[in-house]
Amino acid sequence: MNKKVTGGLAVAATLILLLAGLYYLSTGNAPKTTSSPATAPGAPVATAKAKPEPRAAAPTQPTPQEQPAAPGIEPPGPPKGAAPSPEPHVTVPPPLEPSQHYGILAGSYGNYPDAANLLSRLMKMNKPAFIQRDPKNPSLFQVWLGPFSSQKEAREAEKSLQAILKKPLKIEPLENPVPK
Repeated sequence: MNKKVTGGLAVAATLILLLAGLYYLSTGNAPKTTSSPATAPGAPVATAKAKPEPRAAAPTQPTPQEQPAAPGIEPPGPPKGAAPSPEPHVTVPPPLEPSQHYGILAGSYGNYPDAANLLSRLMKMNKPAFIQRDPKNPSLFQVWLGPFSSQKEAREAEKSLQAILKKPLKIEPLENPVPK
């Protein structure tokens, strides 16, 4: 064999050993092998049963749940010796009721892309807006500004937007429905 092949095999073997060592360190378990050292091909098989060793009263090895953590790393869960935490207190909110707000109808459109265009213009101005189908005529898409908590707040927004949009705007009450 030439030196390059021998050097490559040495590097590969070193990498394999390094990876096996890292695996061993990260899991704390040695890799399992499938061969048994007691039986070799052609060796006689022992037929006598071995006596089981008596078990100790307390295990000397920690159980898998109690395995010590690596130095400097705290195991997950509550600190040792801490009292168990009480059950979390669950607060049930009161039932939802419809709320009354005000909105500004900015436009009604027969196709969605036109309504989406106006919506994007309003969103670029950082205005709260949304699209809704007209309840009286489901083929129309309405663009709304709001909701505003008071009619006064809606009027102030209407004044500032009327100059920008250059179209008449209409303030109407909005009712936020309650999901059933």
